[in-house]
Parts: sequence; structure tokens; C-alpha cells
Amino acid sequence: MYKLVFVLLFTVVFANANSLSLVKGKIQAHTEVFGDSTINPQTENIVTELEKSDSLESIKGKFEIEAISLISDNKDRDKHMYEVLNVENSPKIVFILNSISKQEDSYLLSGILILNNISKPITSKATIKEVEKNINLNGDFSIKLTDFGMEPPTMFFLTVRDQIDIKYDFNFKDN
Repeated sequence: MYKLVFVLLFTVVFANANSLSLVKGKIQAHTEVFGDSTINPQTENIVTELEKSDSLESIKGKFEIEAISLISDNKDRDKHMYEVLNVENSPKIVFILNSISKQEDSYLLSGILILNNISKPITSKATIKEVEKNINLNGDFSIKLTDFGMEPPTMFFLTVRDQIDIKYDFNFKDN
């Protein structure tokens, strides 16, 4: 009897959920080489698996990119970035969105970031706008390479900053 009730409840919850299709998306990272320049790799090659039921706060799911899809304006520097990101052993970067809560004029997204095979909780302040069946979600957050078991590279007297600032902008269609 317990299993039947669980299956019915599970079916009702997912019967009321709609999948969100990614129409367009962009993720951009930013860091600096102290005393030299900035590094701004980005990607539009994003895979999402998101569900939404009755409200924006109900959105949950997963964002995934291939680390090697992050590209900056310097291919040689990108090779070093891929080494730091350990793309051979950890080719994907994943964010699992667990919850969204309204906070005055914005939203707070909470989830788990999986980078270099290390999972860490992440929160991000975001704006979410829904017009008819279109949802725009954009925001930012920062991480430290060392929190994910990666050392900022150094070259001669130059050191890459440990902090990486991440901005994202997604447009979804509510199916």
C-alpha cells in the first residue's frame, strides 16, 4: 500500500511539472593575471535538464557544460586553463539547481557545483523574468579554484587570481 501511495504522489508531482527548453544561453568566467591581463572564457554549449511546476520558485534541475567548450581570446592560454581544470579526468562542469527563493527584487538560487570531481554548495543572486511562456534567468557568483582542488597557475612573476567570477544568461521556453 505504501508503494502505491508513493507512486501516485510521485506521478502527481511530475504530471504538474513542465520541462524548460533552453533557447539560448551563455556562461562567462572572469579572472585576472596579476600585473598582466584578464582571462574571460565563455561558452554557449550548455545542456540543461530543468523542470518547473506552478511558479518560478519551483524550477529545479541541472546545467552542464564540457569544460573544453570554454574558450577565451587566447588559444595558448586556453590550453593552460584546460590543464588547471583537469579536463582529462573531469571533463564536465555541472550545476544542480536545488532551490530558488524570492528576495525582494531578485532571487536566490541554491545548488551544488561539481568541478574537478569536487562538489560544493553554491548560492547565486539572479533575476528571473517570465513573459508568457518565455523565462529569462541571469545572475552571477564567484568561486575559488583552491576550493575545488585546483591551484592558480603561475608563470615567471605572474600569478592567476584564485577567484573566478561567473556570469550566466539563459532564455528558456516553458513547454
